Amino acid sequence: MRATVTWTGMAVLLAMMMSVSVSAESSVTLTVRLYNTSGIPTPQLLAARRAAESILRSTELDVRFRQCGRRISPDQPVDPCDEPLTPSEVVVRVIDASAFNATLQPDVYGTSYVVRETNHGWLATVFSDRIARAATRVRVDPGTLLGRVMAHEVGHLLLGTGYHGQAGVMRADWPDALLNLDSEEWHFSMIEVTRMHRVLAAITRGPLANETAHRSTSDRFDPLPD
Repeated sequence: MRATVTWTGMAVLLAMMMSVSVSAESSVTLTVRLYNTSGIPTPQLLAARRAAESILRSTELDVRFRQCGRRISPDQPVDPCDEPLTPSEVVVRVIDASAFNATLQPDVYGTSYVVRETNHGWLATVFSDRIARAATRVRVDPGTLLGRVMAHEVGHLLLGTGYHGQAGVMRADWPDALLNLDSEEWHFSMIEVTRMHRVLAAITRGPLANETAHRSTSDRFDPLPD
């Protein structure tokens, strides 16, 4: 029992130290430009956005979403997002896997593009058709599951493409048996949170801050050819 109390105390102390470290990093806003290229219904997209925002904001990052691209329906306002990306912006595009790459493994729900030299990136893709089929199989709201995949891929853009956690939203394997876990199981670990804050702060103030300065997303990510 003494050992348990000691380790519990150390865990609490570590969590407090990490929390202070996170607060001391940067209050930079992470902006996510979201492109609904596959044209999923507005309620599903809003559910996905809410789920992703909830997971990402639990890291204490200031996260904002911009709905970009073409208007899919009259009740879905969009931002043209035709200005170049800033260093603290990333892109998430929602497309069908078949339009992206028909040879992908069947259990791949998304992908992210990470620069090898910097181990971070700015473009993530999630596959709405595969996610919808998985949601139907396990009886999970498709928008919620889509949002969890979005948060996972944004995590890769900050943590690196090769990184995966043992549990939480950054787990490597997403078998059907785990897809209907409670919302509390879909979060970043404290270690991941600390790294994400540090990486985002470094991106915005480091020598690679201009890496995205001349990248305009308006003509590259929306739409894919019909």
